[in-house]
This record gives sequence, C-alpha cells and structure tokens, in this order.
Amino acid sequence: MHCVTCGAPGHDTRGAILCVHHGGVPSAAFVAALVGGQPPSPLPNQPPNPWLTPTKAPDEVLDRLDELDAIDELEEKPPAALRVYTWLFVVVTTLHAVLLVVDVLVLRREDAVLRAYEVEPSTLDRPATQAVFALVDRVGEAVTVALWVTLLMFAVWFGVVGRVTDRLGHDRRTVLRHWTYLGWRLALIPLVVYLFAEAARDEGRPADRSAFVAEALSVNHTAIMFASLRIVMLGLLCAFVVVVWRRLNPREPVLPPPY
Repeated sequence: MHCVTCGAPGHDTRGAILCVHHGGVPSAAFVAALVGGQPPSPLPNQPPNPWLTPTKAPDEVLDRLDELDAIDELEEKPPAALRVYTWLFVVVTTLHAVLLVVDVLVLRREDAVLRAYEVEPSTLDRPATQAVFALVDRVGEAVTVALWVTLLMFAVWFGVVGRVTDRLGHDRRTVLRHWTYLGWRLALIPLVVYLFAEAARDEGRPADRSAFVAEALSVNHTAIMFASLRIVMLGLLCAFVVVVWRRLNPREPVLPPPY
C-alpha cells in the first residue's frame, strides 16, 4: 500500500503517515522534493521514512540502466564468429565472380584462336595457341571448384543463420525471405541443367575443320552465356547475405512485417 505524508489544510496528521485512501494528501514541499530527485524532509517529530529515501544517487541509477541496456544489446547481436564467417563467404563469392569474368575473357580469346585456325590450319600448332587452350582448361577447373566451395559455404551459412535467428527470438522465415534469394534459386534451375548437359556432351571432334570450328564456337558461346548468368547469380547471393545480416544487426532497420 502506497503511503504519503499528509500536508493539506484541515488534515493535520501530527507527523503521521497516512494512506491516500484514508485522506492522505501530499504537501507541495513533498511533491517538489520528489520531482527534484531529493528525499522529502520529514515533518517535525517524525523519523525519516526509509521507503522514501533513495539508496543511490540519480546519476548512479542512470549509469546502471545504461549498463543493463548495453548488456541487452550485446545479447541481441549475432555472435562474432558468424560475422567473420559471413564476410569470409562474401569474399569467396567475390573471388568466384572474378574467376567467372576471367573465364569469359579466356573463352573469347579461344574464339579468336578458333577463327584463325579455320582460316589457317597451321595456327593450331603454335605454342601461343596451345597456351590459350591450356589456360581455358585451368580456368574452367578453377571455376568448377569455386562453384562447389561457394555452394558448400552458403549451405553452412544458411543453417547457422537460421539457428541464430531462432535464438534471438526472430521469425526465421521472415529473416530469410527476400526476392534476391528467390531469384538466385530460380536461376539455379537452368544452370543445373546446363552443367549436366555439359558433363554428358560428346567430346568427339568432327573431321571437317569448318564443322569443328562451328561446334567449338557454339560451345564457347553457350559457356559464356551461362558464366554471365552465374555472375548475376553471385551478385544476387551477396545481396541476400548483406540483407539478412542487416536484419540480424540491431543497429540496422527493423525486420519487415510478416505477410
């Protein structure tokens, strides 16, 4: 029951403490002391009220509240290990995109070599021509390795983010839902079909030189098209990772409303 010192005219309490339900009315000095953050002065012949005497100064209380807010903010942040892994994944994805750009460039260089071979067959035996073919093979192998590394790292990141989201009290489906992720998944369908078709392609070489060049150019152009698609997909994937990280970071804008 909350009690106050009565100080209104006509209600002399002789220094007693009265409940507000029994006619107790705080005096003006009592209210001014409370607003100013100081303990009210007791009435004559009345001992200090321990319930109205602050145990700490207002500045100390505010400092303590700030410390509690800082602790709550730390508990709401994703773990530091997830931050490091997230940026590591972004770096690997960027390197993957750079490899794809190099792959497109060397494939275009191979196109020029093939067109020169169609005009002059002896160009095929030159060391520079063989070096171009070897470079195309090495870059293609590096791009394949980068593809599997990126997919594996993303699968691990996606699972860890889901568990962290649940631990922080957010809705996993809301945090991990974005149009960039949907676009990336849709683009995976033609890419997977192309990779299977490329793996099953016959490596036989036509006897006619012109037919061989035409077939090789067609294969290269298809590879360039899908390499360009993969660059776009990696851009969508990086954007999705950044969006999710901003949603998990309490300093960033709030989560979108579920629908």
